Amino acid sequence: MVKKGRLLSNVVFLGIGTAISKLTVFFLMPLYTANLTPADFGTVDILVNTAVLLLPLVSMGAPEAVFRFAAGGAPEEEVLAVGGKMLSAGLVLLLFAMPLLSFFDILRPFLLYLYFYVAASVMHSYFAHVLRARGRYGLYAIQQTFCTIVTVLLAILFLRELSLGVAGYLLAILLADAITALILRLYLRMERSEKKGVKKSELRHLMLRYAIPLIPTATLWWVLAVSDRYILLYYHGQAANGIYAAAGRLPALLTFAANLFLEAWHFAAIREREETRGALFEKIYGALLPVLITFVAVLILLSRPLVDRIFAADFANAALFVPFLAVSALFSALSSFLGSVYVVKLRSGASLVTALVGVAVNLALDFLWIPKWGAMGAVAATFFSYVAVFLWRVMHCTKVMPFSLRLGKLSISTAFLVAAAFLTVRALWWSAVPCAILAVLPFGKELWVSICTLFVYSKKILRISTKKQKLS
Repeated sequence: MVKKGRLLSNVVFLGIGTAISKLTVFFLMPLYTANLTPADFGTVDILVNTAVLLLPLVSMGAPEAVFRFAAGGAPEEEVLAVGGKMLSAGLVLLLFAMPLLSFFDILRPFLLYLYFYVAASVMHSYFAHVLRARGRYGLYAIQQTFCTIVTVLLAILFLRELSLGVAGYLLAILLADAITALILRLYLRMERSEKKGVKKSELRHLMLRYAIPLIPTATLWWVLAVSDRYILLYYHGQAANGIYAAAGRLPALLTFAANLFLEAWHFAAIREREETRGALFEKIYGALLPVLITFVAVLILLSRPLVDRIFAADFANAALFVPFLAVSALFSALSSFLGSVYVVKLRSGASLVTALVGVAVNLALDFLWIPKWGAMGAVAATFFSYVAVFLWRVMHCTKVMPFSLRLGKLSISTAFLVAAAFLTVRALWWSAVPCAILAVLPFGKELWVSICTLFVYSKKILRISTKKQKLS
């Protein structure tokens, strides 16, 4: 009971911290647009996306490796020592990469900012993962909120008061990350661990073997997420790409919520005893599946009203793509859950293979369908690529850790969800509603159990979390 309550409390803490960060970024848009020209904002977008591509290479997978091994019981002092060397190597590698980036005119004036932007982000992520490894999700949410507040204050100072433009935008974020990382470093400084574990050389080998495949994997997931936008932009222009990008914002809420759960779930899965992990995976998957399907069914039916209320009139056609993207988000979330098997079993190489499968299917279908069908071709390519990743992981994960995936019920629900999406796009509401209900029906019993469990344990979250902090 305490374990389930702790998992829910961790999800709540992560949700609060991340929601505050996301909402703050949204409310900062008027400040950014008032103090940055369109050209400046375009430069910022290029710089930030460049940083996103550099982060996996520079981090060397150290934050994820530190979380996995420290949460798994390896001596924290030795884990941090190995992780620190991995980060140092990545930062030196980035330093040598700076001359190569100077060939890009748009990046050249901001190379120094870009270097420290990436370095500060990596360090913040590294120490935050250590906090997660200790199970301090309440403090994890607090540091995330603190970093957001500092970013806001510095953005006001650098953009509105000092008018530093692009440099001010980057400075606000990198200094907030650097300050938060420094505070976390001071907080995490503890007495030397007395645990007995593997030799440091062996630990270094294990961490590197786990972390190195994560570097290309992160890049491949980025390609899977955005490649269709570039291809759509090339063949059909900015307007089509803008509508498609806007349509993806609503299903992204489902992916966002699922990722919050998975961050907390990884900690619980790693700490579970080996002999009972399969049963725990089956139980959590069985509870998660009906909830996700229900959310997708609701999002499909509400896609048109939501688009009409949230988006401007020029984006009305986004409602044509939201229903099918919602079904894609379902398989993205399920694939991510199966990916937690690789985290627990230290199979990061298998995660890389599945990313390659997804990217290969996505790019092939993008070039086949986008020139003919435009944004709907991109939607179809996204759907089949995530289904391909899910099926590949089903075949492999059941060998690594066997547990019931309820594929029969899932297939029936998926067929009804796709039918509901098609009928919603055609504005056949009275037919779409029964299909959405039939999609949820195979999991009716599990859904009711999930709702009851959530209701019971949500009342225990604060009490359990308070007790946990006292015991810590």
